[in-house]
Amino acid sequence: MTTATTALFEHTEQQPLSKQLREHTMAAHEDAETSDFMDRLLKGKLSREAVAEYHAQMWFIYDALEHAVRTVASSPIGACYADPRLERRMALDSDLVSMVGPHWGEQVRVMPATAAYVERIEKMDLPGNEVRVLAHHYVRYLGDVSGGQVISRMLQRHYGMGEQELSFYDFSAVGKIKPYRDAYRATLDSLQLTDQQRRDLLEEAVAAFRCNFELFAALSRRFPAES
Repeated sequence: MTTATTALFEHTEQQPLSKQLREHTMAAHEDAETSDFMDRLLKGKLSREAVAEYHAQMWFIYDALEHAVRTVASSPIGACYADPRLERRMALDSDLVSMVGPHWGEQVRVMPATAAYVERIEKMDLPGNEVRVLAHHYVRYLGDVSGGQVISRMLQRHYGMGEQELSFYDFSAVGKIKPYRDAYRATLDSLQLTDQQRRDLLEEAVAAFRCNFELFAALSRRFPAES
């Protein structure tokens, strides 16, 4: 860990974990959220093909993440956040059948940035990695539960997509979004982690946002802006 990171950790270690995570990942989160691809996606400046490709790459990521979550779900820490109602892989598969066709898996290939993201998650798919898996769980699911609702509305507005193509963003199974999100953060704050586990969580959460940024950058190159 760098001196700057150590200093930040020491400065914030008494904060609630949810606040510490938010502050520690703020810059990496903003980079991913304001990437060129996401900016053009939300402004309706991409094609339906690009939207389908984005969802397909998400399928590979969630396939790896959900396997990792199930692997650690029986541990005390893993049991605190493993929630089958959040799982997205089957929803993405259904969406892609509607967007691309029943054989979408034969038409889509894993992009190198996605492969690197998946590989990082798969390396944690072992008992004892509950905290690092939690970092990816926090970055992806909490983002989908919150910001995903905005993305869904923009995809409907700009690309004419219907519910049968956007079940990825349907979290009705967890009830109202704000209470669920608040409960998720309360669960984070209740975790009894060692100092090293906190460091691992913060480090991995930043890495997860960077993985997302790299994927968005790759998608932006694949679907460049029209001149």
